[in-house]
Amino acid sequence: MGATKAVGPAAAAYAAALRAAVDGYLSLGGTQKELAVASHVAPATLSRYLSGERIAPSEFVASLATFLAEHGQPLDEGVRARLAELCGRAHEASGSPAVQLVHLKEELAHVREKKGAREAELAALQRHADQLAAELRQALERARRSEKERLALEGRVADQEKSRQHAQTYTRRLQSELTALHEQVLLVQGEVEVLRRQNQRLVEEGTEIPGPRVEAPVSGVSTQVSGMRGESSLSSGSADRDGKRKEGHRKEPKKPKPGSKARKQTSRAGGQDAADQRLPVFDTSWTGNEDPRTFSKNQNVGVGVLLIAVACIAFYTAMYGSAKDNPALVYAVGGIFLLWGGVIEVDDMRPHNAVRRLMRVRTLRLDSTGLTTRDSSGEQRFSWTAIRKISIHHTKEIGFRAPLAVHIQLEAASAEAALVHRPAGWPLALDPPEACQRPPRTETNEWVPVCVLGPLSGPDKTDLQNTIAAYLKYPLEGIW
Repeated sequence: MGATKAVGPAAAAYAAALRAAVDGYLSLGGTQKELAVASHVAPATLSRYLSGERIAPSEFVASLATFLAEHGQPLDEGVRARLAELCGRAHEASGSPAVQLVHLKEELAHVREKKGAREAELAALQRHADQLAAELRQALERARRSEKERLALEGRVADQEKSRQHAQTYTRRLQSELTALHEQVLLVQGEVEVLRRQNQRLVEEGTEIPGPRVEAPVSGVSTQVSGMRGESSLSSGSADRDGKRKEGHRKEPKKPKPGSKARKQTSRAGGQDAADQRLPVFDTSWTGNEDPRTFSKNQNVGVGVLLIAVACIAFYTAMYGSAKDNPALVYAVGGIFLLWGGVIEVDDMRPHNAVRRLMRVRTLRLDSTGLTTRDSSGEQRFSWTAIRKISIHHTKEIGFRAPLAVHIQLEAASAEAALVHRPAGWPLALDPPEACQRPPRTETNEWVPVCVLGPLSGPDKTDLQNTIAAYLKYPLEGIW
């Protein structure tokens, strides 16, 4: 390699660096022959390398560094880097094509070696990246499953919370009804006691000897008994007066037949029951399959009419007004408004089956005990003492349609004012109006919807108005 004699400072500097590298080994008793054998070159070739007559290839530097390291004279990294740099400069400065070709081959081998190392490193990095990508996909899949489980748990928790609220509401309603029933039982027990005492007196009056006696006033039915006793006294007084005028022809008073006064009392009580039956009652039900257009309204109907009116104005302006010279844009805008308004109006004409599928069976009853609603969720009862006013107006939208509903204002002191009420017939899949998600604000006279109405005829509306007017101080409010 490098048969041409080296000339120039680059070759001399390279040879001097080689000599400095082996001086330490030679000073300890080593020989150039040993170095030549270890480097796989002839001793004469080694001598020319060290003198600069020939330029040593980079392989010689690598073999020399290995031999010196094995014999306790390792080359520093800086020395090896310096030798590599001087080797390259010497080959580049050489005018021999053979020397330059050898250098280029060496450089190409180094480049290939580095390329192989880089490819191996790149392959390792690619394998690591693939592993990380697989782990990332697994982590994402676990995260998606965890998110689904979390949403499912949140849904179950929300359902349980709604069930708990419904249970609390139902429990409060039952407690209120039990309290009212207890009060009614106490009242009935008092009335039974009064009737028992009155019956006892009637029996005593039917068996005792007639004579003057002082009667203590008794409430309720005793008023009727006192009136009967007065009639008996008047009859006796008349007989006495007749006896004084016609002495010797005095007639004994007729003894009352057993049970006669009791029958009179019973007839009076029966009359009271008949009077109660004559009180107005309003009772109606809906199947939930009615056309939503008969009991709800589209909130956008007015908007549709307004858009059609704006479109007509735009067309008039394009034909006869200030925009007739350039009507294209005005026609386009008017067409958009006309189409928009027409879609809204046509939507109001079509059957709303989605709303119909959400509605439920419900019942509304108004009688002497109060207002009662029923649906599949249970029964709600409001006594007349707990209701201040009643109104019929539209409530929260169901599928873009606002249905009519019975709304009430509750008295602040009533037990019903502390409860949460869900409108009868309201879809279970939808949240009720805001006023039904908490106890009513009675200090602001808030309207609370208690029943979603279905279609009502004219006579039905009149009966409902008359029934409410019979039991409440304030007449029916709202749209009627």
